[in-house]
Amino acid sequence: ESNNGNLTNHVFAVELDTIYSSEFGDINNNHVAVDINGLDSLIAAPAGYYDSGGNLRNLTLISGQPMQAWIDYDQVENQIDVTLAPISAAKPARSLLSLRKDLSEILEDTMFIGFSSSTGSFLTHHYVLGWSFRLNGQAEGRRKRIEERKIR
Repeated sequence: ESNNGNLTNHVFAVELDTIYSSEFGDINNNHVAVDINGLDSLIAAPAGYYDSGGNLRNLTLISGQPMQAWIDYDQVENQIDVTLAPISAAKPARSLLSLRKDLSEILEDTMFIGFSSSTGSFLTHHYVLGWSFRLNGQAEGRRKRIEERKIR
């Protein structure tokens, strides 16, 4: 509580949230949001994805069904895009969240990237089935990794 939102935190987070917390301004108990330096979200949307027809389809984060997430940042345009989809779908053309934010004051030359989970008193399980990260380009895709495993 003493440093929530502090500019010296240097934290960029995308939350996949299944617990409603009014004290942090959550929109519901099934949302995706972008947080900078704290737990109050700059932008949030109910969890979902845009299908090929441009229709917003619901995703229930707590369903236990595998899903994919893409977090893209364009340093030139200062554009953050967060996209979700079921595991069987290709990356949608339209992102769920888009935010213009210069992250140059947040990101430092040396930082950690990874995953964190917090559920309070609720018992839950979180599984990361695979992930990719890349600076200055597109991260390796899931389908490519699966094809490489089949060949080997």
